[in-house]
Parts: sequence; structure tokens; C-alpha cells
Amino acid sequence: MKKLLLLLILLYGSLASADEIDMRDYIKLRKGMSEAEVLYRLGAPDHETQRTDHYHNILRKTWFFIPTQGSTEKWMSEIEFDSKGRIINLRRNRINK
Repeated sequence: MKKLLLLLILLYGSLASADEIDMRDYIKLRKGMSEAEVLYRLGAPDHETQRTDHYHNILRKTWFFIPTQGSTEKWMSEIEFDSKGRIINLRRNRINK
């Protein structure tokens, strides 16, 4: 059931992919939130990286939300998850023109 819910959220997130996270949505993110909660609130990330161990177990995952060239606000957001899929770190950086 949990995998089905995550799959549905992933499908919804891929249809409603966010280019940049609005500040109102960003301040609602908290450490300990699950990947599914983030997908539900923000949609699918623009880019994802994973750090794995020797046995290909995911140790950390980072999602990036990158603004498009046409957007007025230029903020790139990074959300880092632990091996259990919970937020451990949030960063928001302004991109210079």
C-alpha cells in the first residue's frame, strides 16, 4: 500500500513538476519530513543525486529544484534525504544573473 501511494505521488509529481520552490512552500518544509510529503507539496525535482555504498544501498539522496531562465526569482533549492527517505538538510541559494 505504501509503495502504491508513493508511485501515485511520483506520477502526480511528474505531471506537476516545479521549476522553483516558492518561499511560502519552502518554509513549510521541516527536517524529518518524508519524500512522499515533499513530492505531494512540491512535485518532482528537476534533478536528483544519490550517494550509495559498496552494495548499492542509498546512503543519501539530494533533490534539486532549479529555476527556469524565464523566472523572475532565481533561487535554487536543495533538499537532502537520509537513507530512510527523511529530510536531513535544506538549502536555498540565490543564483546570480
